[in-house]
Amino acid sequence: DHGYPVRVILPGHAGCRQAKWIHKIILSDKESDKCWQQKSYRHFAPDINFEKDLAHWPPKRLDQAPISQIMPVQSIICNPPQNTILGGKNTNAITLKGVAWSGGGREIQRVDVSIDGGKTWTAAELYKPIKQRWNCHWAWTQFYKTIELPDEIKEKLKRGEHVRLDLVSKALNSDFNVQPERMEPYWNGRGVAINHWYHVNTVLDPKQETGSVQRDETDVEFGGNTPSGGKFAVPWDMHGWSADPQHAGPSGFKVKSSTYYDDGKAKPAVLPT
Repeated sequence: DHGYPVRVILPGHAGCRQAKWIHKIILSDKESDKCWQQKSYRHFAPDINFEKDLAHWPPKRLDQAPISQIMPVQSIICNPPQNTILGGKNTNAITLKGVAWSGGGREIQRVDVSIDGGKTWTAAELYKPIKQRWNCHWAWTQFYKTIELPDEIKEKLKRGEHVRLDLVSKALNSDFNVQPERMEPYWNGRGVAINHWYHVNTVLDPKQETGSVQRDETDVEFGGNTPSGGKFAVPWDMHGWSADPQHAGPSGFKVKSSTYYDDGKAKPAVLPT
């Protein structure tokens, strides 16, 4: 699936330009006319949709849909994982860890993190074990930060109350481009170059000891990250954890290379125990 036996690697460029299953390379002074270059990865305006505008090709204003080549600055908090219950007993701080990256070889110069959905921010520590050249920052940058819990959160935990945190990160690159807060201004029919804040739902449980990590099984949206529209055979926040019964193997995970989309009758698979 990743292009065996040979795949082109173009550092700093979008993955869609890194062709798979190479059997021939052609040097040309003309842009490729293949659909993956001319159709699949164009960034259309927010008011352009498939049904009204893209059902027949080409659309009226193809000049307003640039072809994706360089991806925007982005980051994601990986730890704690999405929808997690953390031990809150005798807990005074929470540690966030994640990764950030920017296209075109631009350097990640700062990552700000928040535990209250972006109301307040603080700069994370960056881990850069390899010194990269100017505009040749191809690798992901790791970041981490231990944040002291505010007094009001500590008091709630002492009273035995559960506390829900909204963990967020936003990266700043060497061109001083920063991730936008919301998706709506950048929404496009192809879902290209969407890089708004990624939210991680986390709950502090006052009955669980510090260091305890469990999956939150409550029925909540995927941290505000649920895409608009669409039909999903399993709840969005369970993707990566389970598969619908039609495609679930003995482990409960997807085993067949078929689509998740079905006739609407499939039910979420039970998580493996």
